[in-house]
Amino acid sequence: MSINISSKLISKLGSENSKIPLAVKDIVNCSGYAYYSYDAGGKLECKDRLVDEIGTGTIWLFGIPAYKKLIDKTIYKLAKISPEVDIRILKNKDIYQLAKANAPTKEIFNDLQNVAKNTKLTKELAIIKFGLSLGLTMLSYLGLTKFKQNMTKKNIEKEFLRDQEINKEKTNIFFPGKPDKIFSDFEEISIKARKNPSFGNGLIKKVAEEYMLNPIKNMMILDLGISGQRLASSRTEGEFREYAIKEGSFLFFVYGAGEFIKKGINKFSEKILKSPIELDAKLLNSKLMERILKEDEIKKEINKFKEFLKNNRKEEEIYEYLIKNQNTAIVKSAQISGIINTVKDKSGRIQIDTRKYIDINEIRKLTESIEKIIESGEKKNIEKYLNKIKMLKAGSTIINVGICCLTLGHIVPKYMYKIRANNQNGDKGFHVKEEYEKELAKKSLQKPLKN
Repeated sequence: MSINISSKLISKLGSENSKIPLAVKDIVNCSGYAYYSYDAGGKLECKDRLVDEIGTGTIWLFGIPAYKKLIDKTIYKLAKISPEVDIRILKNKDIYQLAKANAPTKEIFNDLQNVAKNTKLTKELAIIKFGLSLGLTMLSYLGLTKFKQNMTKKNIEKEFLRDQEINKEKTNIFFPGKPDKIFSDFEEISIKARKNPSFGNGLIKKVAEEYMLNPIKNMMILDLGISGQRLASSRTEGEFREYAIKEGSFLFFVYGAGEFIKKGINKFSEKILKSPIELDAKLLNSKLMERILKEDEIKKEINKFKEFLKNNRKEEEIYEYLIKNQNTAIVKSAQISGIINTVKDKSGRIQIDTRKYIDINEIRKLTESIEKIIESGEKKNIEKYLNKIKMLKAGSTIINVGICCLTLGHIVPKYMYKIRANNQNGDKGFHVKEEYEKELAKKSLQKPLKN
């Protein structure tokens, strides 16, 4: 079976290195909060929530990649360093030499050679790229927060003035002074609800070592920053409490729960249903997977590589094997699964892109997972067995994403607004609006209307 669109989608939804499941969860989360905010606080709160959620989601998904692309086109270009080279290749000199010696094109060879000549600059640029793209994205979010809060202030002010105008003859008061002064006074009062996150040197070191080059972990760091800023810029104690619930649940179900659920389902499928489903959906739906299960020669080849791995092989030895045996089922499987990046050489052949990093641990896991499928399906009807695994893989991925979406889009927002009602004596109204209006009323009473 060829790799179809549905298998690609399932692959993306089930991948811990894809933005697709993150985007799906975020959209559902945004929709859920928009619905419940409208139900609780009407159009004003719904508009405040939508601007925040849609704007933040856009910045969160596209901010870092956009700024990185800009840095590639400017700073990297001026420094004459290729941004395509993964600096992790430089950690192991033997792997670097193999990568350069087996570069599929002249351009890739030159990129690798140039990076080695400017190792210090290359590493510095990588750190600058990470820090600058993250910082600029956070600044974009801060700008959004300022815009949203000012927009909401003006909307509250309009409603307040309108109501005061209607009731002028009865209340005999008017709105004096500048609204910005009133709102700044309110912000001083609500500062007690704000807390600023601090990060120790240990976390900074971990970020620099492990998270800098992983796009999804880049987003996780950004999310921590956004969550901290949301808590710090909360306008009331109630909003601080709600953000604590919202951000905590979002971080867990977007970055942690999915992997936890996946591991549980995979274990159940393997032990109870005798059907290992750890492999990528694209690989399971490929013609190569059928050949792996049907052809004895390929099974022997995979077993040979498995035995090769057992002898405490160094990373450079495994890397060399992959480079020298690019037509093997293991390498092809890694390419389909996205573990190994490829590029076309001059003759149009698909070759390993040696500028990119190959995670040897992922190669080991891939080999073990293929071996499990071979052993489990050895005495069964191959097509029926493979179809079962593909269905289980698709079903488990949809269930996994579905659980997270149901929680983020319905259970958590419903629970959050229930807590709001409990804390406001049954009133689910927009507390930010109520607090602003109290301050406006207090200021307006200070200067009664003259007869």
